[in-house]
Amino acid sequence: MSYSPPRPTGQAERKVRVLTGLLAVAALVAALVALWQTQSTPLARRTYCWGAWTEGSGPFRDGGRERAAEESVPTRERPRGHCVLSWRGGRGAGAYEQRIEVRLGTGPRDAEGRRDWVGGLFAGGDRALPGLLPGFTADGSGALVLPESCDVGGRPSVVTLTSSFTDAADRGSHPGFPDDSSPSRTGELLVRVANRATEATRCSSAPSLRLRPEPPLSSPPPAPDTSDTPAGRCAIPGLGEDAAGEHLTDTVGGGAGDDLQSCAVSGGDDGRPAARFTMVGRPRIVALFDGLTGASAPAPGWRGRGRIDAAGALVRAECGGRPTVFAMRVGPGRTHTRLDDPRHAFPAFVDAMAARIGCAPLRGR
Repeated sequence: MSYSPPRPTGQAERKVRVLTGLLAVAALVAALVALWQTQSTPLARRTYCWGAWTEGSGPFRDGGRERAAEESVPTRERPRGHCVLSWRGGRGAGAYEQRIEVRLGTGPRDAEGRRDWVGGLFAGGDRALPGLLPGFTADGSGALVLPESCDVGGRPSVVTLTSSFTDAADRGSHPGFPDDSSPSRTGELLVRVANRATEATRCSSAPSLRLRPEPPLSSPPPAPDTSDTPAGRCAIPGLGEDAAGEHLTDTVGGGAGDDLQSCAVSGGDDGRPAARFTMVGRPRIVALFDGLTGASAPAPGWRGRGRIDAAGALVRAECGGRPTVFAMRVGPGRTHTRLDDPRHAFPAFVDAMAARIGCAPLRGR
């Protein structure tokens, strides 16, 4: 006599079908998650520059194609890195090639190499990041100093960003971005990648940096009275008056009362810089110049420490109780006039900057 198990009722059959369906759905979800984690499907967005930017964000606002990336990610044990991105965008006459380079480092140890490195950070005409952030930008370039806890070997860690695009119309290379070359956009990208640098190296527990716009001043600081002296280049009386025939242009960054002011004077058809001037009072940026000014006054009758010679000038002094740096560098577009001779142009620059920020005179009259 054989035994046959009872056939499941209709309700039991429905339970079996539901359970089988749930298991199938769970398997499908697990497979999709695995694909997403390996970034082998369009469900995952690729990240760039140490995870600072993803596709569709950051510098990729208007899309792009044929992207290429080369990265060296900073770590706690190796707190330096770089990232190079390039891609194409636009169509027809509006086509362009874009390139962005980001670096994290501290610069050379030796004074001469460090002096050149720090000078290269300032393009001339740089504008300070708002909210007292320790950084600055120009069209398509910028630098941001990380917190003191991120120093390496006593030297501040700096994130730098440079960008350029090649226009299809004239195949010339230009700084910035084809749709928006404003320093504010460069600043946004710079702050994002600086935050990723601190996260990757785990060097700071401070809140993430944020790029907040400066509130408007209720009453701007009064400008120095120069009514009896004609304004020269960089709004400095007398600067460049003997180089009027050199087809000069100047790019000014910062305004009255700012703790970072700069100016670049360029001449000739190629627009190469003749001279670059910088004044900075933000402590973390000033720290970049540590060890570069020596222990002596730059010239008789000056206060502070530094040097002034035919190749450039660098002076550090107290202004309103805080260290402030004044610098001048000459460039390949020199006019060989008093404009780009630091022994003549730099004292005029220092006098004007000190008056604008309310600093006591640095040299005797």
